Amino acid sequence: MTDCEDLIGRMYSSVVLGQDLGQVFEGLAASHPDVLIGVQVQCYLNNDYYYMSFQNAAEGMVADMNEAGACNPFPPLAAIAPFQSVLYSERYIPPDVVKRSEFYERVLAKQNTFDRSRGFLMHRQGGDAAIVAFTMPDDFVGKEDQILCDTLERIRPHFQRAFSLALELRQREQWVPSDSHWLERVPSAAMILDRGLHVSAANVEAERLFQSSNLIQVDCRGELSVRSHNQRKLLEETASRVRLGKMPIGPLALQSEQMRGALFAMTPIRGLERSPVYLDCFVPADDAVLAIVIDPSVVSVAPVNYLQECMDVTKREAELIQNLVVGLSMRETADKMHISYNTARNHMARITEKAGFGSQSELVRIASDLAARVPSSLS
Repeated sequence: MTDCEDLIGRMYSSVVLGQDLGQVFEGLAASHPDVLIGVQVQCYLNNDYYYMSFQNAAEGMVADMNEAGACNPFPPLAAIAPFQSVLYSERYIPPDVVKRSEFYERVLAKQNTFDRSRGFLMHRQGGDAAIVAFTMPDDFVGKEDQILCDTLERIRPHFQRAFSLALELRQREQWVPSDSHWLERVPSAAMILDRGLHVSAANVEAERLFQSSNLIQVDCRGELSVRSHNQRKLLEETASRVRLGKMPIGPLALQSEQMRGALFAMTPIRGLERSPVYLDCFVPADDAVLAIVIDPSVVSVAPVNYLQECMDVTKREAELIQNLVVGLSMRETADKMHISYNTARNHMARITEKAGFGSQSELVRIASDLAARVPSSLS
């Protein structure tokens, strides 16, 4: 088996088995000890790194990359790199410019006299890219350089196909909560977050909240959106902690000037098999989380006909119960129903007598609980 065939075989084995991509180049790294070989998954728009694996690198390479990432001149090349060929960095950034850069001083000079890279894209999506990069010292020239570049040209299309296979396998493994009718049994606004703050399913109460609340909505990307940066940070951190710890968190306060006393809670739904970390930014592998938001200004109320049937009351008595459930006083209820206060009191007396409740507060509690049991066809 030739070196190229061995590399291609290792790449396919790695993605199918979910192994670290860095091991693919162990043999090539041993035969080219002066070449820094790296596999990186990063946001080339702001030089954030999601995954890094290096061969022939001195200790501290990953830490140095993270600390000096903002001054790295190479990532922007991912935005213009063609998929059909290997990219030669010296055609865009002269080696002498690299050596005068802050990145060279803080990172490359600690390793060798590296001044140019050759590599190719495995995948590009939005501002993220998966890249294979070979960084050469200034004295790596001639026949040895040409042989290595020829190797990159030969393995490039195979590595791209293998990476596409990894993405496809991960997408098929993703659990999509299509059967989420049980969300309607949750009496408050409830939604499933399949990754980050992305909403994959929501109950009717949540949809109403998104449409009517100034506190929380769903943006054009399908993600939870709040007005305050601190509120969003709280939601993101809570979702992350729930996924990491596999434990519920909350209720926590999620307040605004327009909506005081709002609460939310999150709990894990189902743990997924973790995909390799180098796929996470393309096919997020976050576990699904159930998020519940309690809006004190929106109270679930069972329909009149449902209250009539369950509590054996008349239509007007059911209307009175609804008003009490949403927080109106007896006098406010009487005014809203255009009846006298005494008539409202008489209605209440008949209801408690027929249904066997000991007090008005017990009646309101039971009626509120019924709202959680309303069949979706009646809501």
